Amino acid sequence: MAWKIQINPISCLFKDKTGNNSRKSKPKESIEVETIFILSAGRTGTRFFQDFFNTCFSQVYAVHEPQPDFFDMGMQKIRTDLLFDVSRQNICEFRKPLLKQVLSTPETTYIESNPHAAYLIPELMATFSSIKFLYVVRNPIDSVRSFYAKSPKDSGGEMLFYGENDHRKRICPKDFPGDGWEKEWPDFNRVHKIAWYWNKVNSIIQESLKNSVNSIQIKYEDFFSKNQSIREKTILRVVDFMKLTEKRNADWNKINRIMNQRSNATKVEYLPPFEQWPIREKEMFKMLTKEMRIKLNYK
Repeated sequence: MAWKIQINPISCLFKDKTGNNSRKSKPKESIEVETIFILSAGRTGTRFFQDFFNTCFSQVYAVHEPQPDFFDMGMQKIRTDLLFDVSRQNICEFRKPLLKQVLSTPETTYIESNPHAAYLIPELMATFSSIKFLYVVRNPIDSVRSFYAKSPKDSGGEMLFYGENDHRKRICPKDFPGDGWEKEWPDFNRVHKIAWYWNKVNSIIQESLKNSVNSIQIKYEDFFSKNQSIREKTILRVVDFMKLTEKRNADWNKINRIMNQRSNATKVEYLPPFEQWPIREKEMFKMLTKEMRIKLNYK
């Protein structure tokens, strides 16, 4: 259930240090604002979701990886002793300007599509008075092939994800004691590193959401399925979870039109189909992704 908040102040959107809502009572004249984060390991149509929800649902204010995008704070949490309450305060400060914008518009649902939020799920849960999570998973083979061709955001196409000139110091096995791949990491090629990354981030998200009653998990392949029945069933499940509109009122003409206008999709393929990979690379990929492939039901 959404927390009712006044146009001003914004404090009711957040919980206080004890984990309670900032205000003990709901104001009489108020609107409801839902906060929803779309989580994934990335390459799951994250930018598309911004366009999809903004276009198809009038009450939504959707954004894609707004700045600060939580990457640096996530890495600081993993690599240092960043205090939990400090993280919560940073989240409040980082998102307060955006939420003020929401409160000044007719929109009643804030949706943030942001893979970097995967590292801060407990902090997000403790920060927002009303929060839900849509967790999107994708076939690891397709994910790795897509990541392999990806240039990091704002790199001008000159850097590659986990490439030698990647401007971001991304997670690696040494960040997680007992991971088991630290010794092999220096000899990993980009395919190995990306496969490990896919497995690790999905495991982090699953662990963080395992007791959550305010989250659902969907497959990228179902949401974007060419099978209309599967696609519509998945979209309706998401819409119902987010309580954006009555199922019978979904504007399928508008929805189907934007589904054909996907943005940020990788246009160039730099890796051949999995069937053409050398046997050793196939086996290495299977080992690196085994844990989450099984849990997410990908062969």
